[in-house]
Amino acid sequence: MVKMNAGVAVIEMLKQEGVSHIFGIVGSSFLDILDPLYDRDDVKFIGVRHEQGAALMADGYSRISGKPSVCLVTNGPGVLNLTYGIGSAYVAHSPVVVLAPSASRSHQNRASTQEFDQVALFKPITKAAFAINKIEVLPEALRHAFRVATSGKMGPVMIDIPRDLLPGAEIELDLLSPDAYRPGQTRSRGDRDLIDKAAAVLSAAQRPVILAGGGVQWSEAGDEVCRMAELTGAAIVTSYGRADAVPNDHPNYLGHLGRLGSLEGIEAVRQADTILAVGTRLSQSTTFYDNRFIPADAKIIQIEIDPQEIGRNYPVAVGIEGDAKAVMEGLLEKVREGEPKPNAQWVSEIHDLAARRTSRLDDEGNDNSSLMKPQKVYAELRKVMPRDAIIALDAGLAPNYGQDRLNYYKPKSLITSLDLGGLGFSFPAAIGAKFAAPDRPVINFNGDGGFLFNAQEFSTAVQYNLPLVTVIMNNGIWGSEKAYQRYAFDERYVGADVVNPRYDKYAEIFGGAGFYVERPEDIGNALIEALNCGKPSIIEIPTDPDEMPRPARLNEVQGPTQ
Repeated sequence: MVKMNAGVAVIEMLKQEGVSHIFGIVGSSFLDILDPLYDRDDVKFIGVRHEQGAALMADGYSRISGKPSVCLVTNGPGVLNLTYGIGSAYVAHSPVVVLAPSASRSHQNRASTQEFDQVALFKPITKAAFAINKIEVLPEALRHAFRVATSGKMGPVMIDIPRDLLPGAEIELDLLSPDAYRPGQTRSRGDRDLIDKAAAVLSAAQRPVILAGGGVQWSEAGDEVCRMAELTGAAIVTSYGRADAVPNDHPNYLGHLGRLGSLEGIEAVRQADTILAVGTRLSQSTTFYDNRFIPADAKIIQIEIDPQEIGRNYPVAVGIEGDAKAVMEGLLEKVREGEPKPNAQWVSEIHDLAARRTSRLDDEGNDNSSLMKPQKVYAELRKVMPRDAIIALDAGLAPNYGQDRLNYYKPKSLITSLDLGGLGFSFPAAIGAKFAAPDRPVINFNGDGGFLFNAQEFSTAVQYNLPLVTVIMNNGIWGSEKAYQRYAFDERYVGADVVNPRYDKYAEIFGGAGFYVERPEDIGNALIEALNCGKPSIIEIPTDPDEMPRPARLNEVQGPTQ
């Protein structure tokens, strides 16, 4: 046991957990934690311009690094501003730990300045949210937070710390290694009998499809998915927002399912007699909870680390609780023992579908419309996109085209807002990704509306000299919403059109680099120049405001009655 200042103890414990960056905005309620950082560089405080940006950066950092991250902001409005970003981490299962100062104990329950019930606020969007009332329990509280955040299906945790606990406090601290109080990366291998049963179902399949989800990403099971596809002759389709779960140049890969999904991937799933759903809960954004994609008579083998998700949205032939990688290793071994004989006709159809997908995307590059469509932009970018690029896609129409139209070759190469579908997500998340992987190119995609949600964080990127690229497709509309008004409300547009600044000039004002591209043939050169300019940059590309496909959930919107 060592007696030390409480603020110093917090930093030492974060260091023990491998935390190198803390995201937040300086506040009077936690200066005792900030002060120890004055003369050390192994843990850095990243000062942002809005607390929402801090939470989204932490989310992006954890998604790319696979490690826990930390947010630290002041009580009241500072903590309130974290909620969207922490909700994003909750949906993505990112292990973000929030240190949330609160009103002093003697001021609580008196409607004091900046007082809110922060624990109640965060409980629905975290794996755990709790308060401490004695400084002596802070070490165990931190250990418990990291234990919960990093175990099982990971997710954010919030600790409420009354602001009068830290000043001048000293605590007894035993600097334990994390493996002394929380398990390392445990991999539940699944029930052996269920794996045997799943192997039998797979071996009998004539048109198998593997649907790879977020569990494949987090457990790095992409290789196992590819080997199973080769062994059984299965098509590989990814769930919504998880197109990087497997290398996209695998011959059996057909794209992603869900909104603006791959037509060829959708066709394969519709023909499937057996679906091996690996690390996916078969969420609404992937399946829409109906049978437009998932055949009603398909046999589903679902592998999920959270048993509550097995069979929740679709009945299963076999449900296996466990880690995606570990279960797939056991399943591969069992299937291989049976010497499977893939259906040659189905394998041929899969390769035909893959060729059709390549042809479709290439044909989009031949579009010569007077106004550029997002599909054309992505076709030009594919020609020069680095293979190891990390791509951040915002919510909204133009960025969502990028899931099917960009290629992802390495794990942890794509971050999206997933089922949350929140605008403003991608730019701060891209900053967090760049902190996590400084040697990889990071390219963020926004629509013109979504970028302005967190545009202030361009200042953060400049301050910390982060040379990431943002591509803004400017169509002057709220595209997803205007599409509903087009198809369900007889083109009665209200609030759907916006006026924007020149985003390339915006970048230059902050000290970054700006590019304005009006010709398709200039897009590739602009990206190369932006990647090599050594500073944060924005490429603005005017795009066709009339390019609005029919929304996938159009039946959920009631148009005007006649």
